[in-house]
Amino acid sequence: MGGHLMFESYDLVKFGKHLRKLRNNLELTQRDVESLSGLTVDALRRIENGEVVPRYDTLLYLSHAYKKDLLAVLKSYSNANELFNYYRRLEDLLVFNDLAALEQLSCEFSNYVKNNPEKGTLVNGAVVNQFRLTLSGVSEYYSSDPKKSFEYFNAALKVSHPDFAPEQYDQFRYFEFESRILLMIAVSLSELPDLSNRILLFCLEHLNDDLHATIYEKYLRVKIYFNLSYNYHIMDDDQNALISANKGIEYCNKYYLSYSLGPLLYRKGIAEFLLGVPNYLQSLQAAILMLDIQNAGELAEKYKTITKENYGIIL
Repeated sequence: MGGHLMFESYDLVKFGKHLRKLRNNLELTQRDVESLSGLTVDALRRIENGEVVPRYDTLLYLSHAYKKDLLAVLKSYSNANELFNYYRRLEDLLVFNDLAALEQLSCEFSNYVKNNPEKGTLVNGAVVNQFRLTLSGVSEYYSSDPKKSFEYFNAALKVSHPDFAPEQYDQFRYFEFESRILLMIAVSLSELPDLSNRILLFCLEHLNDDLHATIYEKYLRVKIYFNLSYNYHIMDDDQNALISANKGIEYCNKYYLSYSLGPLLYRKGIAEFLLGVPNYLQSLQAAILMLDIQNAGELAEKYKTITKENYGIIL
């Protein structure tokens, strides 16, 4: 099951002007084009005025009349690349906690939607709403309010999947951006670690891991391993906490990633301590060292405090 949101956006007014100029250069009247293509004068007028999105077969008929690939021409008037850029930037922010960048992205996206005239550009309102809800969810999540962030992420997925419920996560098919929202739903379900892990494992299974995986897809995989390890820790399943942490560390080493390596080493060290593994201190010290190298001193100090208070270990 799944919804469908139109992501493609076109500057229809400019495309229509281009068609009119092309027709005039060929010294064709709208009536001439009707004879050549079978397209009515009224339909051509509406296309040239930027009032409608031409159908695929319509473009084929016009391409034959104008001796030009108008499908490719229409593509050149697409705003999809700009929209995809916003999605890529948000994907970046799913990985890195940067509230200032998040606020800037939110403002830029609002201006983008506002400055695109309704008549000239087809922008699906549902896409805009889903993107805004996701932005709000990410903002709440990094402002340390997982419960509020879940509400936004859940609402965002319901835009394209009205019947969505976290417990039924595997009953839907997800486009790439929707799968990112599902991942954020999982990490925001901190009070339900078992459900969170089931969704995380589902996301892990469907995350691209071939040779063409982007750096952010790799980061997301590492993020999943960390959250799996943390959830298993909450569930007192120290063996799986250690296994998940080790998988994350191995993945980082395989692709020369430092992202979340410190937190993964910390999760490994705590799991080893609770399992009675002798070299736990080595893992914990490596975690603090990695965080210091990455200028994450605040998190390093937080880990030191928690470790001393909860386990009596001085780092």
